[in-house]
Amino acid sequence: MDDIDEYFAMLNTNLQQCVASMKDGNENAFQLVDIARAQATTAQEIAAEIRRRNDLYAEHVHHHRRHASYQYSESDIWAMLMELNIQDEQVMDQCYEFLCDHPGRVKQLFGMPYERRMTKLFAFMTRR
Repeated sequence: MDDIDEYFAMLNTNLQQCVASMKDGNENAFQLVDIARAQATTAQEIAAEIRRRNDLYAEHVHHHRRHASYQYSESDIWAMLMELNIQDEQVMDQCYEFLCDHPGRVKQLFGMPYERRMTKLFAFMTRR
């Protein structure tokens, strides 16, 4: 009988140790869950900030594209004048110099239909 009592006492002690270990494990698990929740919240906040910055950047790029103007090169101007088929070299040179000196007029001409460009160019040049 003493052996059985001793065996049950040892079993009881081992069970108590096992329960204590499980309790400690549960506490550790709760702490890990709390840490994971905090990390998830932080990750969500970071993702929201990244989305906000991306939206601001996209807005900036859209604004910049709307307000940035294309700069026509001298070769673009010359090519347009060649298309207009101006026969007189002196007039061609005057048109070229005028347009190189007036980039705003160049933009206006390139925005117009081809068939109206010659008339508008001479109108620009005579109004100086």
